[in-house]
Formats: sequence, C-alpha cells, structure tokens
Amino acid sequence: MTLNELHIKLKELGISEDRYYIHGLYGSPNDDNKLALTVKKGKYTTEYEVYYKERGEKHSERVFTAENEACQYIYKQLKENKEIEDKYSK
Repeated sequence: MTLNELHIKLKELGISEDRYYIHGLYGSPNDDNKLALTVKKGKYTTEYEVYYKERGEKHSERVFTAENEACQYIYKQLKENKEIEDKYSK
C-alpha cells in the first residue's frame, strides 16, 4: 500500500481527515493530537515513522523501512480506533 492508497482506504472507511496526518500530503495539516506517518531519510534507506503526537511530544513511535508496512500499520490502528469509537458512541 502506498501513502495515496492509504488515504483512499481511510476515506472509504469514513475516517475524518482531522484524525490523522500523512506526511503533510493527506489528512490534517498538522500532526498535533493525532496518529501521524512521516517519511524521512535514514542513514541507509528511507524510513517511515508512525507515532502519536500529544502536547508536542511523540509517543508510541514505530519506524519502518517499507512504505507498505508503515501504511498497513497506521491503517490497522485507525480502523481499530474507529471500530471502538463506533461501538461505544451508540
């Protein structure tokens, strides 16, 4: 899965764009108080960092070297969060 495909799948699930940040390309314009995926240059390869940012500090950081793995991970997290919210908001 690519970043673009991730964005499309999240829209299909009905997840609001203010719930996630995907490298400034998709979702919210900032990464405060939401699940985020950023792309950065690592020492030997491109790195995909997934984290939750709260009050300016990153929490639950995971770094992936494959775009597909990072996208699958953030997709799973956001999908599970939505399922929980849907279950308890009724």
